[in-house]
Amino acid sequence: MFLGTFEHTLDGKNRVILPVKFRKELGEEFICKFHASKYPSIQLFNAEEFEQARKEALLRARSPIEKRNILAQFHLGTDTASCDAQGRVILNQMITEIAEIEKTCIFVGFGEHVEVMSPANYKKYLASITANNVADEQALEDEMTKYREHQANGDFLNLG
Repeated sequence: MFLGTFEHTLDGKNRVILPVKFRKELGEEFICKFHASKYPSIQLFNAEEFEQARKEALLRARSPIEKRNILAQFHLGTDTASCDAQGRVILNQMITEIAEIEKTCIFVGFGEHVEVMSPANYKKYLASITANNVADEQALEDEMTKYREHQANGDFLNLG
């Protein structure tokens, strides 16, 4: 399982040190995939997890067009990668630019894969998660307030 967050700097040849913690689990050759989202990133999968994620996504396809779009999502901007003797991986220049990664990147363990994000996108992603958690907590508090009001008013049957 991929866990942890690490910051590293790309060199002039677009090489970056892959955190030691992730190297063994990714294996000698792994999948490097562009992830198009609100916070673009590069995803790193070992071959087994990539195939599992691809199969699960294809099961959700309800039409040939959806299947084609899922296959495009999984294969466009996807390549194999490996580390050199110093533990560095070369990130594809085009994908790196689209993912908005310039000089520094953040490696984030997401359980079954690793995401490589720009510091700016990582901060936006964290802010989004925080905002969603606050909204969820507020909704739960509002629900509990309504429950307590109904309880105080005797609106519930006493089944005891």
